[in-house]
Amino acid sequence: MALPRLNDSPNYNLVIPSLKQSVKFRPFLVKEEKVLLMALESEDQNQILNTVIDTIKTCVTEDIDSTKLTTFDIEYMFLKIRAKSVGETSNITMKCNECESENDISLNIDSIEIEVPDISNVIELDDQISLEMGWPTFNDVIHNDILSSESNVDQIFGLIRSSIVAIRTAEERFSAKDQTVKEMDTFIESMNNKQFAKVREYVEKMPRLKHDVTFDCKKCNHKNHTEIEGMQNFFS
Repeated sequence: MALPRLNDSPNYNLVIPSLKQSVKFRPFLVKEEKVLLMALESEDQNQILNTVIDTIKTCVTEDIDSTKLTTFDIEYMFLKIRAKSVGETSNITMKCNECESENDISLNIDSIEIEVPDISNVIELDDQISLEMGWPTFNDVIHNDILSSESNVDQIFGLIRSSIVAIRTAEERFSAKDQTVKEMDTFIESMNNKQFAKVREYVEKMPRLKHDVTFDCKKCNHKNHTEIEGMQNFFS
């Protein structure tokens, strides 16, 4: 006799932020949570992201092209799946800005949303050259080892390089994917400060999973107001 089947899970809806595409998903199960916990214990950013995307692909019940997902898509989708899987609140510990005492905070993670700014994806560098921009995909970040770099400069250059879709002149369009990393870095390094600031400003406007937290310290009563961002910080 076959064992009874557990958890015919209900389906929920979410909208992928960058694609504005509505998809259905189910909560993750113990077997998937076990793999996630092992990845988190490794503290390896690439392993964590790879495990998270595998979980998303397993739990989303319709076809999605994961190569088109941005890093903030993945963070947001995982947050929503996690909320329906293990609870819509997450208990985190935060230090008081005044006395540094640790405080236990409860967050409603299912209420957290991501705002995608409505900005132009074309940057005019000068009268002759412009850039087509796009938010880096998950694949870009993993392929270029952006998160594994310990240098902030390398991370910034990696994000900028991954955000450039094409370089345009009046006569030609050069796809960034057809260029080598060295060629792209040489192009970026040839910018003047004003041009580089325009590109960096675009990258810095990339949506992030973040939330404002306000709490009164249990020890000194200091009113704290801080912002947390990054997927892992919501489950610390």
